[in-house]
Amino acid sequence: MNLEKLFGSKTKVDILKYLIFRRQWVSMRALETELWWTFPAIKKQTDSLDDAWIIKIDKEHTWWSIHLKPSVQWIFRELFFEALKQNLIDIFEEEWEQISSYFWWNIFWKEIWVDLFIVYNNMEKEKIDNLKNKIGECFRDYWIETVSITTMSSEQRETRLRLTDKFALNVMKYYNNIR
Repeated sequence: MNLEKLFGSKTKVDILKYLIFRRQWVSMRALETELWWTFPAIKKQTDSLDDAWIIKIDKEHTWWSIHLKPSVQWIFRELFFEALKQNLIDIFEEEWEQISSYFWWNIFWKEIWVDLFIVYNNMEKEKIDNLKNKIGECFRDYWIETVSITTMSSEQRETRLRLTDKFALNVMKYYNNIR
């Protein structure tokens, strides 16, 4: 999903990502510092989002504070999480021959101890580390700093299932025998 095309501006998307995943009640100057966009660009896009009733700008005497309107916050959170998932799927498709399956977890509202679980076939350690770095960059692009990624070979997964490993069984429980 290309959010920049949907919203018509990378600056607008960056502001929304920041408000959804980093923090609310932030000033335009703080956005300028954190996002590395110019103040006029941020002002233009926040005014546009305010006109669209997506954000609210509380104008106090000495400072302004920006936050998402509660009525639309969950909609945008879902939309941006879906975009994050699609970006991750694009990364997985680059390695489609070696990744046999992947599972969304904690950060995607599943009650397990990791955020992302990847099962691979015959992948070298260097490629696994490279894949984890790409995934980490993808999450950081959405202001999600800490993410727990678990990788496991297909053989390890099958062995753990045979030994009734709690983690492997929880994967089966939540994903109902997905390969």
